[in-house]
Amino acid sequence: MNRDTRLIAFALFLWGFGEGLFVYIQPLYFEQLGANPVQIGGLLSAAAAVSAVSFLPAGIISDYLPRKWVMWWGWMLGVIGILLVALAHTWQGLIPGLLLYTFSAYCIPAINSYIAHSVNGRNLESIYTTVFAGYSAGGTLSPAIGGWLAQATDMRTVYFAAAAVYSLSTVIMLFVSPQPVQKEARDRPRWDVVLNRRYLTFAGLTWFAFVAMAIAIPLTPNFLADIRHWDVGRVGSLGTFTAAGAVLLNLLLGRLSKNAPRRGLVVGQVLLWSATLLLLLTGAFPVLALVYLLRGAYGGCRSLTQARASSLGDESTRGLLLGATETTMSSAQVAAPYIAGWLYAGNPYRPLWASLILIPLALLLSHLFDPR
Repeated sequence: MNRDTRLIAFALFLWGFGEGLFVYIQPLYFEQLGANPVQIGGLLSAAAAVSAVSFLPAGIISDYLPRKWVMWWGWMLGVIGILLVALAHTWQGLIPGLLLYTFSAYCIPAINSYIAHSVNGRNLESIYTTVFAGYSAGGTLSPAIGGWLAQATDMRTVYFAAAAVYSLSTVIMLFVSPQPVQKEARDRPRWDVVLNRRYLTFAGLTWFAFVAMAIAIPLTPNFLADIRHWDVGRVGSLGTFTAAGAVLLNLLLGRLSKNAPRRGLVVGQVLLWSATLLLLLTGAFPVLALVYLLRGAYGGCRSLTQARASSLGDESTRGLLLGATETTMSSAQVAAPYIAGWLYAGNPYRPLWASLILIPLALLLSHLFDPR
C-alpha cells in the first residue's frame, strides 16, 4: 500500500458508506414507487446490463488515456445519477438516474489497472482485497443509518444523503497521482489476450459461478418483508453485517489465495452457499445476521477473480483484460436478478433453491475445466 492506493481506499470507503445507506433497501424503494417483483428484477438487470456493456470499452480506454481522469469522471457520473434517482416519483422515472449511476461503475477496470500499475503488479490478491475492503468498511455502519433514516423521514432523503457523501469521495480522487499511458497500448491493440481458448474458458466458468452466487441475493429484502414480515428498518440494519463480513472476508480470502489463487474463490463460494441455506431454513435475527455476514464473501470473489485475470497479460493489455473480466461478472449480474424476479414471482423460495443447486455445479465445473 502506497499513498495513491491509500487515497483510493479512502475514496472507496466513503463511496461504500454512501452506497450502504440505500443499497440493501433499494428494492423496497422500487416497490414503494410501484414496481412489482418482476419489474424490480428487470430494473436491477437493466442496471447491471449498462455496467456490463461499459466495462470492456472502458478497460480499453484505460490503456490509452490517463487512468486518473477515467476514474474521476466515473465518480462524477455516480453523483449525478444518484441525485436523479432521489428526484424520481415513479419507478419508470428513476430509470435514467439508475442507469447513469450504474454506468458510472465503468471506471472499475481503470481502478484495478491503476492499482496494479501503482504496485508494479505485485501481490495483487492481497492488494485488491485490501483496497476494496475499504469500500466494504465504509458500509459497516451506514446500512443501519439508512434504514433508520428511511423510517424517520423517507427513502428519498436517504439518496440525497448518499449523494453528499459521494461528493466528498469525488473530491478525494482529485489528489491521486497521474500515471503515464503505456506506449505499447498506443502502438497496437492486443485482442488475442481475450480471444484465446484459455481466457474464454476462464470467462465462461466465471460467468456461471457469478450467476450461481448472485441469484439468491437481489430479492432477499423482499423475501424478508414478504415471508419473514420484517420492516424496512430491520432489513436495512442487516446490511451492516454484509459490509462487516466483506471487510473480514476480503482480507481472509486474500490471505488464503496468496500461494494458491483458486483457494480463496472456492472458500468464498462455499460461504455464499452456506448463507443461502441458512436463509432458507430460518428467519431468526442472529442467523440472518450470520447470513449477511457470509454474503460479504461475494466482493472478495470479485477481487480475486480480477487478480487472476491480471496475471493473464502484461501492463499494456491490463485494462483490456480487466474490462473483459468485469464485463463477464457484470453480465452474470444482468442475468441473475431477472431470473430471480421470475422465480420469485412463482414462489419466493425458488431463487434460494436455484443458488443451492448451481453453486456446487459451478465448483465442479471449475475443478474439471479451469485453466491452471
